[in-house]
Amino acid sequence: MTAKDLERSDSDDDKGLPPVTQPSNAFTRALEPVFNVHTRGSSWGQEIRAGCVLFMTSAYILFLNPIILSGATSGFNTGMPGDDIALATSVSTGCATFLMGLVANYPWVVSVQLGTNTYFVTQVLKLGKPCGHHAHFYGNDKCTGAPCSCSLDGTVVNEAVDPTSPCFGTKNNCLGTEIPYEMALAATFLEGLVFLAICFLGLRKWLIRLFPKSVLMAGAAGIGCFITFVGVKDMGLIVAAPFPTLLSLNLGVPYVHGGWGQPGHDSKVSFNSCRMYFDGPPYSVVCPWLSLGGLIFTAILLCYNISGAFIMGIFFTMFISWMKFPEKISTNLGLVPDRVAYRPKFIETAGAINFAWGNQTGELIEAFVTFLYLDFIGSCITFVAMGEMCGILDEKGNMPRSNIAFLADGFGTMLGGLLGTSALTTYVESAAAVREGGRTGITAIVCSLFFFASCFVSPLFSHIPSIATGPILALIGVLIFMPAILEINWNDLTEAIPAFVAILGMPFTHNIAYGIIGGLLMHVIIKFFTFKLFAFQRTWPGAGLYRRWGEINMQKALYMRVPGWNVDIPPSGRAEDPWYFDPSLETAIRRKCFPHLDDEWKPKVKLTMDKDAPISKPSADLPDDSAHRA
Repeated sequence: MTAKDLERSDSDDDKGLPPVTQPSNAFTRALEPVFNVHTRGSSWGQEIRAGCVLFMTSAYILFLNPIILSGATSGFNTGMPGDDIALATSVSTGCATFLMGLVANYPWVVSVQLGTNTYFVTQVLKLGKPCGHHAHFYGNDKCTGAPCSCSLDGTVVNEAVDPTSPCFGTKNNCLGTEIPYEMALAATFLEGLVFLAICFLGLRKWLIRLFPKSVLMAGAAGIGCFITFVGVKDMGLIVAAPFPTLLSLNLGVPYVHGGWGQPGHDSKVSFNSCRMYFDGPPYSVVCPWLSLGGLIFTAILLCYNISGAFIMGIFFTMFISWMKFPEKISTNLGLVPDRVAYRPKFIETAGAINFAWGNQTGELIEAFVTFLYLDFIGSCITFVAMGEMCGILDEKGNMPRSNIAFLADGFGTMLGGLLGTSALTTYVESAAAVREGGRTGITAIVCSLFFFASCFVSPLFSHIPSIATGPILALIGVLIFMPAILEINWNDLTEAIPAFVAILGMPFTHNIAYGIIGGLLMHVIIKFFTFKLFAFQRTWPGAGLYRRWGEINMQKALYMRVPGWNVDIPPSGRAEDPWYFDPSLETAIRRKCFPHLDDEWKPKVKLTMDKDAPISKPSADLPDDSAHRA
């Protein structure tokens, strides 16, 4: 960097930024070639402040991830200790974000991908399997939550029939996961390794071209819908219902564990209730009205652009629920954590990956592919959105040092799989740091230091009730859905239909992969039969017919001209019939609005079905209606 670069004055190219000056001291001058703080129009104070904001806007993952991966949001136990998950989240996020700041020099945070962690639990581990892996007792006696094991035939719970067991005679169910978390973590580690290989080999640009933009954006929007659905369900606002409704508001329909409709059962749980519930999921507090209050409170903070709105919203609901149930969480009577801080130490998840997949190989390969897709597409979408916001995208949508920035995602995912969490990705919440003035990797490094410090308070993060985290999931879904949905061309049905299938497929099937696969298949089928899938299809028989029939602006085709209202033709006629028009205006109306018709309202030129016939253009005599529309 030359002295001329440092001393340049304001210009139109600088968009009104102040002139770049020499850093004020030797330390900042020494780091200027590495981070370009002053060159990018920032300052160290501004970068540090943006780093604090970045942590506040992304630290909610420290609360959510232990709740989701431990199975608490679903009312089951995955076998992954909440303290281990919180510690793994803190360490992997801190390392990946530090790498993003130091190597890529971008003010972005890399942490556990929401949506992937939910898929990890609900679609890969598959909770609630009788005598499954890492099984625990579920019921309402003293053995609730205690680990259990089953006999070889899978029908007898050993602890329930062993007179020496403290759980002898219990009527609780012994439920676990269909696939152990150790194998799912191995799939996560493998996905991170392949992600790194894609970056090193330069395959990212080639792979991204395989996905149509509409399906890419629909995938992001569908993830937003899916996360919102999970959040609203965790809040207790929606519940399962008997056929044919299947889903309804929580208005007190009797619920039983595993389904609806058992005669004579009434759980006494409805929107107005606020009680500890152990007859079924969530095996914790159910308080829908309080959770809705947290949603409204957090939404208002977001509308005011208050940094840390998610954390404040979690605290709002959490503290009120603690006051309502002030007992220790270990007693099953309250929600207050038994401890807040501790010396960090992994118990089970660190290094527990297992590649001996056996009969589950097919399912875990499917999970690996889904992890890779979600991580890759999520990162690409985030990078494009952030690059466009910062003005660093070129005309082809590329940004400098993007491959290096992608390495942080791959490295974080590998580390997360080794320590005990699902895949990591770059967060859209990084926009908050950019709005606060963050322009360089210093912002990311400051944020990473906060994540390292949070390792010592991870027990607090692992015991937040789902009624406090559900509203945050619902609002995060909105933030993910909102920018993606605007990028879809809804005026083109060949783009809109596949996108809509991809969006709805995720919450309806509870499987992100199914939604994307459905959208891709619909895209290929529709584009093929409308002669748009391949360039050479434009010469196929029938292509001309489609251009005449299919490529019509439906908004214009449905437009209704009403003289005197949205067309500049004054109405006249009898006062008692204000809708009646003088017949003498008929000729003027026909000539102005329908120039292709003759005096008998018949086409002047007979239309042909020739595929090479040119598409007729609107007449220049047509009025400009836009200025007269209501």
